[in-house]
Amino acid sequence: MFHQVLKFLLLSFFSMLLLLGVSGCTEKEEKIYTWQLQSQATETSIDFKELKRFADNVKAMSAGRLIIKAHPGGVITGGPDIYNAVKERRVEMGNGWPNWWSGQHPAWALMNAGPFDFMNLDGSMMFFYAGEGQRLANELASPDGLMWRPAWWAGMEFGLLSKTEITGLDDLHAKKIRIGPGLPGEVLAAAAGAYTLPTVPQEIRPALENGDLDAVEWTTAGGAWNLGLHDISKHAIVPAIWQPSVLADFLINKEAFDELPPDLQAILETAIKSYTLTTTLKAKTEDFEAFNLFLANDFNINTWSPEDIERWRLVSDSILEDYASRDPLSKKIIEKKQEFKDAYNNYYQWFGPYDK
Repeated sequence: MFHQVLKFLLLSFFSMLLLLGVSGCTEKEEKIYTWQLQSQATETSIDFKELKRFADNVKAMSAGRLIIKAHPGGVITGGPDIYNAVKERRVEMGNGWPNWWSGQHPAWALMNAGPFDFMNLDGSMMFFYAGEGQRLANELASPDGLMWRPAWWAGMEFGLLSKTEITGLDDLHAKKIRIGPGLPGEVLAAAAGAYTLPTVPQEIRPALENGDLDAVEWTTAGGAWNLGLHDISKHAIVPAIWQPSVLADFLINKEAFDELPPDLQAILETAIKSYTLTTTLKAKTEDFEAFNLFLANDFNINTWSPEDIERWRLVSDSILEDYASRDPLSKKIIEKKQEFKDAYNNYYQWFGPYDK
């Protein structure tokens, strides 16, 4: 009887040791990674709401092993400093617009959709996912220890919103215009003789209210409505020639990414692509609704004349020539985009819409 009791106690002891060992291994394998994600978006925007859903999806798919805390613009940092924040690992991820990083390298200005770039967001999406766009962007990002991924496509932006009517480029002379940095602002300033200010989202509305800005470009109809610009401005001139197929991007600190186990890396990459598709489609359908709301609120909309569009084109061509002469990578980006656009146009002249 004594031997049976001793045998039972020994078995129980070794079982406990085995369980403790397994528990210790499991705890080691299931390390929790917590990341900070600084966005450019306002808290009520659809792209930020979808960012929170993206973070929830990553948490669910990783069984709580990868926690991403998304912050709206200005919480940790904002604007062009998002790039440095990711580079310096003040945050592990950033979300902004490629042209905002043009202070790091002029070629970043070309990564977004400049004037007369891809006319449709699907052309831009193909270039970055199936063409050479993502490789070229990472050629820019990798020397700074960053990984680049497309975030979502706003597509054609809305236009310029203003308190007083704008009928063409001449009306913008010497006016203060909120527009993104890099190529969009450079072309507008040169074409219209305007002063361009790359104001961050949270500062746009008060600046327009108090007269520090005469007109505002802020993404699409949905973005402008969400920012409450319809309460201040009752006029717009469209379309947004400076950015016909604009995209947002993700910046990822590569050191932080390399610390993740392979399964968490795969989960993150998959969740990013899901966010990209979902946000692009939801935001564009929101634009349809927002545009109708503008029209229903006694909003006056003008369009650019053919003469103005030609002025835009001449200035844009001249500035692109200047970019191409600055460095080989800028030249390569311009050429690769144009090659892809030509292939797109050649195909869709035969297989485009037939119901017009």
